[in-house]
Amino acid sequence: MAGVASSITVSDGTCQDVRIVLGAVAPTPMRARQAEQVLRGKKISQELIDEAGRVAAVESKPINDIRGSIEYRRNLVNVLTKRSLKAAIEKGHV
Repeated sequence: MAGVASSITVSDGTCQDVRIVLGAVAPTPMRARQAEQVLRGKKISQELIDEAGRVAAVESKPINDIRGSIEYRRNLVNVLTKRSLKAAIEKGHV
């Protein structure tokens, strides 16, 4: 129904670089460039990650079909973006 992959580089708590890719919510996989801009160059916080999730959801271009509505898929993008960013940040602190 939806997929999100994230890669983030954090130095001293600040996002140096980030890539967020959305799958199954547009005709082809797409970068969530506006969501990336929300994070890039800023101190990482839960509020910032939440905002990136909301922006990625708005950027997505899902369709209605038997597997899910546009609203459901956008909500899924929001949740998965936040989860993937948190996972990427945690893995970077190993």
